[in-house]
Amino acid sequence: MQIPDALSPGKYRRLKRLSDAADRFSMLAVDQRGSLRRMFAREHGTEPTEVAPDRLQQVKRVVTQAVAPLVSGLLTDPLYGYPASIDVLPASTGVLLSGEQTGYVAAGEDERRTRLLEAWSPRRALRSGGDAIKLLVYHHPDASEETHRHEQEIVASMGEACEEAGMPFILEVVTYPMGEAARTPAVQARRKPEVVVDAAKTFSDPAYKVDVLKLEFPANLRFVGAYQDAPFGAGEAVYDRKTVEQACERLDRAAGVPWVILSSGVGIDEFIETLKFANDAGASGFLCGRAAWKDIVRYAPNEREMRHFMAEVGIGRVERLLDANESARAWTDHPKYQSRAAPAGTDPFTTG
Repeated sequence: MQIPDALSPGKYRRLKRLSDAADRFSMLAVDQRGSLRRMFAREHGTEPTEVAPDRLQQVKRVVTQAVAPLVSGLLTDPLYGYPASIDVLPASTGVLLSGEQTGYVAAGEDERRTRLLEAWSPRRALRSGGDAIKLLVYHHPDASEETHRHEQEIVASMGEACEEAGMPFILEVVTYPMGEAARTPAVQARRKPEVVVDAAKTFSDPAYKVDVLKLEFPANLRFVGAYQDAPFGAGEAVYDRKTVEQACERLDRAAGVPWVILSSGVGIDEFIETLKFANDAGASGFLCGRAAWKDIVRYAPNEREMRHFMAEVGIGRVERLLDANESARAWTDHPKYQSRAAPAGTDPFTTG
């Protein structure tokens, strides 16, 4: 295909590097920092602040070495993961670097705001060997105007910086409950389709220069009637399978750019089911992490046992994800790029 006029040659080439031969994204995340510390704390009976940086680095290196050769892209953080793993990353695997600080700043009663890793600009990431920047922002349609302005400004500034660097901009939008939904899981499940679709619609605005959206599943399978007999069933159904399919279709229509699904920390069996729903609706694959490797923390710091877990369990989980990802839509087939191919005979290198 010709390079779409919606992409600079640099962005196009790096997106191709982050996807497989069929232009599907099969990307694994090991950029967790605060959540990884909390996982260690729960498993080993300590406080998150007491988890040493070398424990984080050890997990990231072992996971990277085991599964990076299997996936099209690896998302890692520039503070712990990338420095500890750069020598074991295959040349054929695309690298995404996270651009936000771990956690969020609380605002008001329920609102959340992202903080940038100021020292890690897209240009620095590019010089360091990265192929894309991933930025996580928090979103809820009922948040205050000030919080909306904060998230919009931070996304727009990163989008502009990525555009100038010729670096793909992957935006991860994480929603969160507010009001009654924050206290009642079933209420949150009912509201989730609306909130996730709103996130996709909001940040598909071309002004943000987002190239790929990393989105939550627009439902919660734990509250779907068909899954109440599954190990992850919540024991209460708030929607049926058809409702989930329709939510995924609405999400695809709202996403003005290619999108991938994230795992939100659910188990591998649940995530594979969500991946199938998402890909059937038009997703271009996955960018997930903990679903594949989260149990590794119980074996740390015994590196031999950690490697054994990845060999016996972690790799198998990734292979299951790759099998389920066969139905993903090529990102190059997304309407954004199908409808805006550069005319024959034009020079794509005159801009970007």
